[in-house]
Amino acid sequence: MNKRECRKLADPGLRFSPGSGVLFVEKIEHIVRSAVKNIAGRRTLVLYFYNRKEVTEGYAEPVYTLFQCRDDYITLEQSADGKEKWREASLDNLGARYAYFTKGCAFYLHSDELAVTRFCKIPEAAGFDALNALQAAIMCVRLNRRIVERERKIIERMKPVPVIPRGLKGWIHREVLPHYVFYDYTRGGKPMKGYCTACRSDVIVSGAKHNSPGICPCCKKKVTFKASGRAKRVWDRATVQVLQRVNNNELVLRIFKLNNWLRDWRQPGFSMYESTRVFIRYNDAKELKVEVYYYDYCKGTSIHWVKGERPRFSHYQYNFECDYCGRLYCDNLDSTLDGTPWQYSQLGLFARIDDSPMEVIPYLRAYIKYPAIEYLVKLGLTNLACSVIYTHDGAKQINMDGANYKDALGADAEGLSVLQTINADIKQLELYQHLVTQGIRADGKLLTWYRERNVLRKEDILVPLALMTPVNLMRYIDEQFERSKGYRTQYGGRRYESPGKTAADYRDYLSIGGKLGFNFSDGFVLFPKKLPEAHDQAANLYEDKKISIFSEMIQKAHSALQAQYRFTKGGLTLTAPKSADEIINEGHTLHHCVHTYVERVAGGECVVLFIRRTDAINEPFYTLEVQGNRVIQIHGNHHCKPTPEVEKFLEQWKRKKLATVCVPAAA
Repeated sequence: MNKRECRKLADPGLRFSPGSGVLFVEKIEHIVRSAVKNIAGRRTLVLYFYNRKEVTEGYAEPVYTLFQCRDDYITLEQSADGKEKWREASLDNLGARYAYFTKGCAFYLHSDELAVTRFCKIPEAAGFDALNALQAAIMCVRLNRRIVERERKIIERMKPVPVIPRGLKGWIHREVLPHYVFYDYTRGGKPMKGYCTACRSDVIVSGAKHNSPGICPCCKKKVTFKASGRAKRVWDRATVQVLQRVNNNELVLRIFKLNNWLRDWRQPGFSMYESTRVFIRYNDAKELKVEVYYYDYCKGTSIHWVKGERPRFSHYQYNFECDYCGRLYCDNLDSTLDGTPWQYSQLGLFARIDDSPMEVIPYLRAYIKYPAIEYLVKLGLTNLACSVIYTHDGAKQINMDGANYKDALGADAEGLSVLQTINADIKQLELYQHLVTQGIRADGKLLTWYRERNVLRKEDILVPLALMTPVNLMRYIDEQFERSKGYRTQYGGRRYESPGKTAADYRDYLSIGGKLGFNFSDGFVLFPKKLPEAHDQAANLYEDKKISIFSEMIQKAHSALQAQYRFTKGGLTLTAPKSADEIINEGHTLHHCVHTYVERVAGGECVVLFIRRTDAINEPFYTLEVQGNRVIQIHGNHHCKPTPEVEKFLEQWKRKKLATVCVPAAA
């Protein structure tokens, strides 16, 4: 609408009779006058909304002026400070949200209402109801216009998408859907008639059991045997991904959902539909931009594709329609990825080796950042590649910038062969690297045992191997687990749910025994016959003696810490503790938790230092925790912050002492 021409008619200068009864109805907020004008060649209904209270006080300027045409409307709002504002809201939304603005409005004259009714031409509706109906129809047209425009863009977006590869359905039948042999059960072990869904032919089977795996005697495919009398309903569903080229710098990942009903084995009810399309755009800088569309039958008019992620009830609840993880169709990958940043990514090899559902987008993103994934896949180390692609833990343990596999994995040719044989995961690689550092030969048996026995920490292996061979360790843990797996705790639960828990207790026993000075050269001490009892006895003995043990360890480190950190300036002195009792007394006196740090201080995990007044060197004042050359925390009485005096002292100490502390290089 022409706003300039409309503004000329914003205030017609109307007057109101002071005796009009409508001016004294308190429930009415606005008085409405109407007129039909020709504005810029268009027949226009103009409604003037006056504040009733202002009219009674003699002020007669409209608060709102609504300009209504047959296909459009707009409102000019006049604020109290004299500013004008154009609004596109409908009549009922001019006031507060959801307030139904017309409920507080009334026409000044019946002729004003009659002009609105005649202009709107809405059957069986008059006044405000007719005007609201007309505006609703206009909004519906606007909405449809926006929908059509949005869908037109989506239609254009979908035009370059190629057709489905010709061999996709055959590959799905051969490689993706599970195969069955349905047989008619007969007693006595006699040969039974059956039907194979893989080769779609009648077969003769013998010795088959319901739901047991086997091989089809005809096509030699892996199948699951199903007795016809018990397999009343078999329903399989799966997800398949197809990666295709859209143009020179864009790919599309198409997600297909499969359903296969086997109520009638010879004519299964198979359906396949496309649920999601992910457009992957890249530039010369190898930057990725992902654009997602999902298919929804309930949305859209000319096309049912909707831009955005598919809505889901909860991210913590599985939703089959939202699942992108599926088998990847690889027959077209060479031509699809040729000339793209993923030309040598080995995505197809990874999918074939793993031969299980996967997510493609994380692989493409990770390869851009870590091109060394190519070599991990070529070496057959798909578990390590997965740790880099999907969990990002592998990028911390593997040197992704290494020039060769030795630099990347820290393994020689023999070690690489071991890692390839077992297809090592990131935990096994970490253990292998530590074993090499300790000069221990790591063979495949130990690394495989480490994974199969669910050993949780590498220390559960490294600590015992300082005292024995890998063979003795594996044999002892397995024997103790078999002997003690029925052992119950005081609350009735199992103490050793897996050999990994047994290994953890054994490492704990050896660590405690080392602090207590056990003679591990004696096989009776090194390999206790009953590990749970030996562990508990050592723990109880350690509990009684740990303060003296910690004090001895702290005392040994005292001289070196004093040489590194001791400092006196301005009436304050920074010193190191001499015993565990000093740390405990510090925490109790200053009412903070440093007394819980005794074991960490004794083990060298952190350094605790005391700030004392020089003339009262034995009275606790402030406590400091240091790791390397960084101050972690400082607390006074009841965790109070340092005073300006203490802060100045700390700054001087940092420049003189802390800055010169040597931090050991990361392993």
